[in-house]
Amino acid sequence: MANKKEKILIFGYGKYGQFVAKDLRLKNYDVYIAEYNKRNIKRANEDGFNKVILVDIENDNELLQILYDNGFKKIFCVLDNEEENVYLTITFKAIIEDIEVISICESRKSERKLRLAGVNKVIDIIELAANRLFFLLEKPAVTYALDEIFFNDPNILFEKIVIPKNSFLDGVNINEIDFRKYKIIVIGVVDRELGDRFIFITKGIKHKLDAEDILIITGKQDDIKSFKTKLNESTK
Repeated sequence: MANKKEKILIFGYGKYGQFVAKDLRLKNYDVYIAEYNKRNIKRANEDGFNKVILVDIENDNELLQILYDNGFKKIFCVLDNEEENVYLTITFKAIIEDIEVISICESRKSERKLRLAGVNKVIDIIELAANRLFFLLEKPAVTYALDEIFFNDPNILFEKIVIPKNSFLDGVNINEIDFRKYKIIVIGVVDRELGDRFIFITKGIKHKLDAEDILIITGKQDDIKSFKTKLNESTK
């Protein structure tokens, strides 16, 4: 069995947290889950997570103890309550300034609060839902197929890939590449020239890729691995 990657603490095992936890487990991260909701803790245990911590999120000493006892460097705040995610972000950043905090938001107001609180990355649920709605309206059969794949196949992963310099993706338009032959789906791209802006790949988009841009892709583990190998080999 491959060695575990870094330890990651996930606060919340609700409607978003459970999917984050399962995805990170598939990627072989050492996943810890913290929750105050006993029903969510029971669900996490039933899903095979054995490093589950019952915590009072309003007890700073308890939060401090969890961080120092386990040496976490990365935390996901994905509780169903947005205000609690903001509170946790402020608390963690006050305890350990250089800890990486990733959180979710469902409103622009919450995103602003998280940014002010010092969050490192924000997952915008509204934008994700809007992108899914586009496919639902334009290509309902595709949406149905994707839902079947994502929710029923545990081998499907999301992965971020940094485009290597002089690779076959460096300097080309994204619509010129047929990613289907690699058996992967490109969800979006982070463009370094645009200040790390995330761009969803939707119908008819034309976007020039450059070295150091980041592709967000999904697919089966073996297909993603094969694509990354071919991408790196093309630089030689």
